[in-house]
Amino acid sequence: MATAEKTARSMLKEANELGNTLREIVRRDIADETRRFNDTLSQRIQLASEAIIQAVKAKEAIAAGASSISSKLEKAHRKYSKNNNIEEFREILRSTLTEIQLLREQHETVAKSLREAQTPSRSAVEIVERFAIELQKAAGGWEATGREIDEIIANMCDPNPDVALIELEKYLTENGFEIVLVGENRSEEALEEARRQLGYSDSSE
Repeated sequence: MATAEKTARSMLKEANELGNTLREIVRRDIADETRRFNDTLSQRIQLASEAIIQAVKAKEAIAAGASSISSKLEKAHRKYSKNNNIEEFREILRSTLTEIQLLREQHETVAKSLREAQTPSRSAVEIVERFAIELQKAAGGWEATGREIDEIIANMCDPNPDVALIELEKYLTENGFEIVLVGENRSEEALEEARRQLGYSDSSE
């Protein structure tokens, strides 16, 4: 019995050690994945932030440029309405169209930058999905260690009777001891009770 208890305690110690190992693996894996998740998400937001701030500044400059060109063009148009100097107005119109084209190009650069910020190589949703996938992969290793712990416990949780008890019960039921128990009173009821005490599973056996 002492040996059996010693074996059980040794196996339980192993289960505890595996439990501690599993806790450390889970802690480390979650910490690693959380760090990668935080870094990636921060990078995604930072890059978008830089693009947005630059775009806001550029849009303000474009708006100011457009207002300046509009004022100059309106002034030139009013002057043309008065003096009918088409050559002068044409020259101003051509120069403003060149300036407008530059504004359009600046706007396209801003728009491209914002499109890239809006649809990066990995969106925030994709970053979250990747985080979940990596945790799920790591959980495969956690499950393997958890399975080892369950197997150790299962091996020590055998509900079946000990072999010695089985042999003893077999000895009691195979040698007609019910006759000894009932003595002279060999009624069917007395025999049934004796068989029950001896451990017969069924009186018909």
